[in-house]
Amino acid sequence: MMKRYEKYKDSGIVWIGEIPSHWNIIKIKRLSHVKRGASPRPIDDLKFFDENGEFSWVRISDLTASERYLLRTEEKLSELGASLSVKRYPGDFFLSIAGSVGKPIITKIKCCIHDGFVWFPDLKINPEYLYYLFQSGLPFGGLGKLGTQLNLNTETIGNIYIPDLTYQDINKIVQYLDHQTSIIDQLIQQKEKLIELLKEKRQAVIDTSVTKGINSNVSLKETKIKWLKLIPEHWKISAIKNILEIPITDGPHTTPDLFDEGVPFISAESIKNGKIDFDKKRGYISQKDYELFSKKYVPKIKDIYMVKSGATTGNVAMVETNKKFTIWSPLAVFRADESKVLPEYLHYYLQSQSLRSAVEISWSYGTQQNIGMGVLANISIPYPSIKEQKEILFFLDLSLKKIDQLESPIKDVIEKLKEYRQSIISEAVTGKIDVRDWQPNKQQVA
Repeated sequence: MMKRYEKYKDSGIVWIGEIPSHWNIIKIKRLSHVKRGASPRPIDDLKFFDENGEFSWVRISDLTASERYLLRTEEKLSELGASLSVKRYPGDFFLSIAGSVGKPIITKIKCCIHDGFVWFPDLKINPEYLYYLFQSGLPFGGLGKLGTQLNLNTETIGNIYIPDLTYQDINKIVQYLDHQTSIIDQLIQQKEKLIELLKEKRQAVIDTSVTKGINSNVSLKETKIKWLKLIPEHWKISAIKNILEIPITDGPHTTPDLFDEGVPFISAESIKNGKIDFDKKRGYISQKDYELFSKKYVPKIKDIYMVKSGATTGNVAMVETNKKFTIWSPLAVFRADESKVLPEYLHYYLQSQSLRSAVEISWSYGTQQNIGMGVLANISIPYPSIKEQKEILFFLDLSLKKIDQLESPIKDVIEKLKEYRQSIISEAVTGKIDVRDWQPNKQQVA
């Protein structure tokens, strides 16, 4: 266990609590002005972009895909585009106030940031310390819920109190946390590799079951499907549109006003691992908008959604609730004709690598991946009789349950390691442990 400081005093700030008696606190705006980024307008004008540009263009998605450091982005700005934005340089620290709200980052590349970020032109503090401080999430205590619901701006950021420490104390905290978190991260990576292996096994079980069946001795026949050469000879092949109860559809294209309560509004970010994550909803819409959107489509249990645009194109999920909600246009809706294919079977097939290959062959690129409704409707899929579908589903349920049982305790360990990682960061940046005499060659994880 790490020792504590000899004396403490009340900081007067709830999220900081007691601090060592020789520490002080200070508002960020006393250390630096807080400024927002800027965008060239209109942002979709091609003259603002150049794949050979000197400055990378940072979108929220680039930040989401990064951890501690920004190493790359999807796009680069032209000289004109960069001149109309805010330039940042390797070693600079900035913070998101939109999308992945409250996420800190240190750039390792020349980049430009838009007004979904704030930056600190006068800060002299080690950016690694600021990263740990904000990554803990503690400074946002009392401002709202982290994520898309937290409302941040230059004023709220500027009024956040942080510990005001000496150069030596800051660097020692960073040294300690770098060492400790790297050990924990290595353990997490080892566990995550096991999870990946189990996911690969899970995918292989699904792929084989929905393209070859569960009888290894069955005779196979060739198909004319590019991404699937052989299937059981007694199976049928049909375009997806011919095995649906209703024509393939999608959610409304109109962007509604969002509120803190009302009817859940679901989009692509909620579709993950075969399920709908309502915690990742876009927001809530009014009853009036819900009634308007319901004229086009009302969710039904066992409906299946597929993301048809963006970075997660091809992800699917099945509706498992009767509660009222609605969806947005990035989602395609499949409602199976149960006289031909069971919804659960279609759900598994839509998760297969075979279907993924069909989507990848067919999707188009603009600023992001996308696949049209007409293309989806005409993708050919193989399927057996309803009786055999039920046998395959029984086999899949048993097989995947065994994999889940292996995966669950590993996930629990990963969560505990992450919680421990967060706890030592929180303790170090708020002075609950004394790291001044800590040496990496004398002790390992605290």
